[in-house]
Amino acid sequence: MIGRATALLFALACVAVTLPASAAGPSATTTANVPRLPDTLTRESARDLLSHLSDAEVRALLLEQLDRAAAPVSKPGPSKGGMGEMAGMAGVVDQHAGSMRDRYTTLFDALLALPTTLRDAAIRITQPSGGLLLLGFIAVVLAAGAIVELLYRYALRGYRTRLEHAPGATFSARAFQLSLELLFDVGALAVFGIAAIVAFFALWPGDELRRIVVLNVLFVVVGVRTTALLARFLLSSTPARPRLLPLADAPARILRRSVIGLFAISGFGLALLFILRAAGAPDEASDVLGIAFWFVGLVLILWTVWSVRKPIADLIRGDRRGAVVGWIADLWPVAATAYFVTLLLGGVFNLLAGTPITSGVGLASVLLVIALPVVDMAFCRALAAGVESRRARADFSPGDALVAFEPIFRRVIHIVVVVVGLLLIARLWDLDLFAFAQLSLGGRIAGSLVSISIVVLATYMLWEILRTAIDRRLVAEGPQNDDVPATRLRTVLPILRATMFVTIVVMAAMSILAGLGVNIVPLIAGAGVVGVAIGFGSQSLVRDIVSGAFFLMDDAFRLGEYIEVGDAKGRVEKINLRSVFLRHHRGPINILPYGEIKRLRNTSRDWQVHVLEFRMPYETSMLQVKKIVKQVSDELSADEDYASDILQPVKSVGVMSMNDDGVLVRVKFTARPNNNQWVIRRVAYDKIIRAFRNAGLRFATRQVAVIGPDGQTVASGAAALAIESIANAARKKGASGAGAGE
Repeated sequence: MIGRATALLFALACVAVTLPASAAGPSATTTANVPRLPDTLTRESARDLLSHLSDAEVRALLLEQLDRAAAPVSKPGPSKGGMGEMAGMAGVVDQHAGSMRDRYTTLFDALLALPTTLRDAAIRITQPSGGLLLLGFIAVVLAAGAIVELLYRYALRGYRTRLEHAPGATFSARAFQLSLELLFDVGALAVFGIAAIVAFFALWPGDELRRIVVLNVLFVVVGVRTTALLARFLLSSTPARPRLLPLADAPARILRRSVIGLFAISGFGLALLFILRAAGAPDEASDVLGIAFWFVGLVLILWTVWSVRKPIADLIRGDRRGAVVGWIADLWPVAATAYFVTLLLGGVFNLLAGTPITSGVGLASVLLVIALPVVDMAFCRALAAGVESRRARADFSPGDALVAFEPIFRRVIHIVVVVVGLLLIARLWDLDLFAFAQLSLGGRIAGSLVSISIVVLATYMLWEILRTAIDRRLVAEGPQNDDVPATRLRTVLPILRATMFVTIVVMAAMSILAGLGVNIVPLIAGAGVVGVAIGFGSQSLVRDIVSGAFFLMDDAFRLGEYIEVGDAKGRVEKINLRSVFLRHHRGPINILPYGEIKRLRNTSRDWQVHVLEFRMPYETSMLQVKKIVKQVSDELSADEDYASDILQPVKSVGVMSMNDDGVLVRVKFTARPNNNQWVIRRVAYDKIIRAFRNAGLRFATRQVAVIGPDGQTVASGAAALAIESIANAARKKGASGAGAGE
């Protein structure tokens, strides 16, 4: 409704400006104005023009055409040498300054004569039937379009009502809903325009100037309504309805009304200028009106910029806290003000200098600069909505492709939007970027600028894709736990990532040098010679790298596994291209080059058998031992803390060997190779010892048996006394022998 009302008001204003101020006849000053020939002159239009001109106007028009056909009088140039050469540049500046002063005088006179010019144009438009007939013709055309549009909306009222009362829950659903509403509105506007054109052709006024007025009014109405539809699509006018751009109600309303008003001013101004030129008004009058419309548009733009500076600054910052982004967010209204003021001053200067003006370039650049962030934001929000919907699903996996590659897709969107925006802006302003680069960087670099940019962009994107794919796979492998050995992929992928990075950087550097015209064949040959020299001079290094590659291909060890290499052992903490780092369980770290590994023992792969040994007396019942071990095995298997890591239960192997003090009984079990296996081993030892003690079984101990003279075994206490007495007698005998010797 706002767009239709605004369009109707400006249409009426456009017609009202062109109507005469009074019903009186033409003013006496009409003969002072030289009539303007139409751009396309035919016999019919020439006769029609002469029928509306007086004798004085025909004479003025003839004199103007004769003056243009006359040869220009050549002016004597400055004399060669002396002051003529010194004053060359000053003369050029003075000549241009003089022409600008003359142009300013002409425009000022046109400003003073503007009311008369508008009144004369209105008289030409309304003659001979008057202005009421023209207003009625415009009203009939607009009414015909409005009636057909109302019928269209009435026929689709049910679909529109259901669409408005079914808001989408996600961003994609809301965007689709608003797109359908925009499609309905565009259809209504198209029906309005077609019906109005049909009514125009049905009535078809006989005067060409009136047809031009009616068509311009119709175009202004359609243009303003189209702008209102787009503004409503991006910035919904209803507070309860979701809008695509994340703005509050107040700034959204200001932006929406300002955009509609700016386009209404521009459309009204262009239509009025076109009508005045068609009515024979001088170019100076059109230039004066153009400057006036520029000033009005500038005031509206600057008011809008400073009214919404804070919400736009918040959008620019987003969730980023960088210093550069902060400066841009704080200074964007100042930069926008300087840009628009510069555009206005440049347009005025071009008018004064008589330079042809490329119409719409400045406004198109502004619209492009505004549209690019909107497009970028829309794509990024759609991507974020897709990611959130994936995460909300019940079968969501952290390795989902869209979720994992979201940062890459976001960077691709930013890069594509920026590149396309720069190319479009350069195209609007007729800037040759390659010629500009050639002036500053040199011909060869400028000629290769595109290929170098493509190589850099392709290298960056390839590395981001590979890095994200590897990181995604590492995430799918699960978090790295110190107690659990890593998988083979988690061990190999970091090395593969580093290798790919070096390879991509080298290839990109070679491609850039080739793009610059550098012959890279000698570089490749030199690199090969250097590689051969390094291979001969550092054979141990080559042996370490090659051996490490084969160790990794054979899957000999992984991160987190406990391995033994000679007298060095420990958990694999780090792997690089040349060596492996082993962290001993007491803390020291061993660094082993791959080439020095002759034999490797991995104690963390698949399973491990643990053997428990007990020394028992000869009189111990092995059947009782087996029953006790079976009871302990059942207890461990029933314990949920240990059952999952026991692959084969604890069982008695039986007597393995005999010696002087008893027999060696062995118990074993098979467990998974993790830290829990040592806990199971300790618990099994503790339970078996306690069970033996409770059953009255004792362990064999080393002891001394003394056999008496009668062949009987002497008790341990008596044996000790006997041994002590023998030792005392020996000491006494030794002491007496020493005294006799003296």
